[in-house]
Amino acid sequence: MTEEEVPSLLRLRSPIRPAAEWLYQLGRESMPGLRVTSVRRTWGEQSRLYARSAQGGCKGSGCSAFPAAPPGHSLHQYGLAWDMARPSVDPFVDAQLSQLGAIWNSIGGRWHASDPIHFEVLPGPGR
Repeated sequence: MTEEEVPSLLRLRSPIRPAAEWLYQLGRESMPGLRVTSVRRTWGEQSRLYARSAQGGCKGSGCSAFPAAPPGHSLHQYGLAWDMARPSVDPFVDAQLSQLGAIWNSIGGRWHASDPIHFEVLPGPGR
């Protein structure tokens, strides 16, 4: 993936973007290979990801190990979520990614080890 193809945190809603950018930069200090891999998604993109997930019923070799919400239910579609990971490290065993998740949770975001690449902010007043 070239720099031009890397998803940008600029696609997040502006009220949450500064916190997301701060977390990303914090991660880059100790994890130079950290990349944003997904931000805002279209209905079609979310539909394809959902179909490739276990939640969407995928059972073949082309399935994703990561959960995906059905279209219309993903915070990615509303600019309230992004994914980030190090391409050369399995996110399910990446201790540094878990540390970023713990930091994100401590400042009011939502992250869970069952989907270690996914960071989100719940919609609410002022967001």
